[in-house]
Amino acid sequence: MREMFKKFSTGSAAATPDFWSDADVGDTSMAARSLYGQHAKTAAAWCALCARYDGRSGDFTFWVRVFKHLGTEEIVDFQSKGRLRNDA
Repeated sequence: MREMFKKFSTGSAAATPDFWSDADVGDTSMAARSLYGQHAKTAAAWCALCARYDGRSGDFTFWVRVFKHLGTEEIVDFQSKGRLRNDA
């Protein structure tokens, strides 16, 4: 994902401090899932884009990891159900 943004500037702020980079990915993923439900991945993607635009590379990396973790949770959920969600 990072290679997609290499041609763009780091954002409006030259170097703003990171505030999410040392948070726990699993805890944040669970909180995002409880707050945003099925839209948690979208919320994490928006957070990553905002961090990238603000020049917070540590936060950008953190939110990409949360995004990927949320995708892994969906795969595990799908495998545990053994069927598509629309099959009910």
